[in-house]
Amino acid sequence: MTSEGASAVKVVKERAAAVAAYLVVALGFYMLSLVLPPFMSGLRMPGLPDPVARFDWLFWAFLFLLAFVFTATAIYEALRMLDPLFNMLSSKFGSAVRPGKRIARDIAYALLVALTAIALAPFTEPLGQAAPLARALIGVGTLLILLFLLYDAAKTIYAYVRERIEEAVAKLAR
Repeated sequence: MTSEGASAVKVVKERAAAVAAYLVVALGFYMLSLVLPPFMSGLRMPGLPDPVARFDWLFWAFLFLLAFVFTATAIYEALRMLDPLFNMLSSKFGSAVRPGKRIARDIAYALLVALTAIALAPFTEPLGQAAPLARALIGVGTLLILLFLLYDAAKTIYAYVRERIEEAVAKLAR
């Protein structure tokens, strides 16, 4: 195995471990959201409508949102786990991943995430009263993943532009 292949395998293993860790944390928060809120049943905040007035619901929503955020992060890391494999394949075919390709890949991931969120929306209907909350959670998760992807694209653009500016400044300084 080449050093590039070994490096890619190492990155994939690290990201796979991160995915597993994020999923374990997400599962832990989800389990806590099932177990702990009943201990707060009966406690209410005066002046607020149901379910927001109930502490058990607020605590459940908080823990569930944390579980959802960690799940979204695990999905993002799983998508990023493919990067070294794409880099290795593209180098075997004689071309390194250029910033344009990386940005295009981030846009493709963003479209995939958005289409997945749109496809999941109809599955929330059988949930009854929880359907609006489920749609909101899907929306928040989608937004978080899209923000991660947008950050990566912006970081790539910044690094590319900065490198070009530094090259131009170095040429002007000669």
